[in-house]
Amino acid sequence: MKELLKKAVLFLLKFLAKVKLFRMRAKIIGVTGSVGKTTCKDAIFAVLSRKYKVLRSEKSYNSEFGLLLTILHQESGFSSAGQWLKTLFFAFFRAFFARDKYDFLVLEMGVDKPGDMDFLTGVVKPDMALITAIKPVHMADGQFKNLEEIYNEKSKIFKALNKGGVALVNLDDPYIAKIADEGKLNLKTYAAKKRAHFMAEKVDQKDFGLEFDAVYNNDRIQIKTALYGDYQVYSLLPAIAAGVIYNVPTEDIQKGVNEFRLPPGRMSLIEGIKDILILDSSYNASPEAVTEALKVLKFFGDKRGGRKIFVFGNMNELGTASKEMHRQTGALIPQYADMLITVGDEAVFAASAANKNNMDSANIFSFKTAKEAADFYKKNSLKNDIVLVKGSQNKVRLEMFIKNIMAHPEQAESLLVRQDENWQNIKP
Repeated sequence: MKELLKKAVLFLLKFLAKVKLFRMRAKIIGVTGSVGKTTCKDAIFAVLSRKYKVLRSEKSYNSEFGLLLTILHQESGFSSAGQWLKTLFFAFFRAFFARDKYDFLVLEMGVDKPGDMDFLTGVVKPDMALITAIKPVHMADGQFKNLEEIYNEKSKIFKALNKGGVALVNLDDPYIAKIADEGKLNLKTYAAKKRAHFMAEKVDQKDFGLEFDAVYNNDRIQIKTALYGDYQVYSLLPAIAAGVIYNVPTEDIQKGVNEFRLPPGRMSLIEGIKDILILDSSYNASPEAVTEALKVLKFFGDKRGGRKIFVFGNMNELGTASKEMHRQTGALIPQYADMLITVGDEAVFAASAANKNNMDSANIFSFKTAKEAADFYKKNSLKNDIVLVKGSQNKVRLEMFIKNIMAHPEQAESLLVRQDENWQNIKP
């Protein structure tokens, strides 16, 4: 019965969303990919909104329900039937009567199993589309078997482009770059390691954030952001490209990117107790994202001279490769961190690999929950520690660790992920 009601609500929301899109007549930019979707979507919003009226997916609303709720300006009813009835009532009003005028919709389109993109593109036909990256995530039972399957599903977004629509293609990702070889689409390319329409050159990490030159056509603009990690150029270049393609003035593109700030939990800097610097990357984790985050930890450790502490939670949805990927990631940790604290059953394989790769067992500690890890670290923390916190969402909840060591925990609601009432009621 519950599943039947879910399908009925989804059917009604899909119908209402299509009505709303027809009445709105806005250009649609679709963002999908294994990592970095939310950052990329928000960066595009930051640039385009300097000239246009833009609606974007709130938070990480990127599933079949999330996409529809974004279009209809509604919140999820979660497990409340009464709330869903209220949502449907207001969605009906939005679809048929509200006079919402937007020039652009920037929609995050999440795909975690075969067939997901078919549903999403059955609702929206993008005028611009991009895949941020193809990485080994969503590979648990019932999801994807390999990277090729992930690519095949996500690349459907390009096949759904409206006539004349633009495919933004990351040439530095070997899977996505295959689209450029097909030569069938209206392509605009971006890269930091290859020649492309939009390039990042002179990429450098500074104390204030990331600095690089964005190069396109015969123009070069200097970008200075508060983002950390070289990998962030792959979220910012599409925003710059969207600004150029849709005729946002160069000065506004530069300001939009320079003033852009990351959502919580995606490498935010937070003040901790004892002058500890917390690198909050608690929103999610995948093997390559962890490696990039560790580079940021080393950067701040070298600058500040404090101990480099890595709090590492399980990387979820890696399927049968999970143990090996945790081991491979763990083997890298001694290059970047002085102490390792793991949370969760899978992360212990990273702890074992770190020990085998010359990290002293006296500096490796494993716990089942974020609270246990926080209680231990608070007793053993030192002034000027640099603490990188990174792990996947479900069952790990490392934002709870951060809240326990914040200098100003009263700011948690605005600084940390998953602070709304619905998340707070879910036990990790």
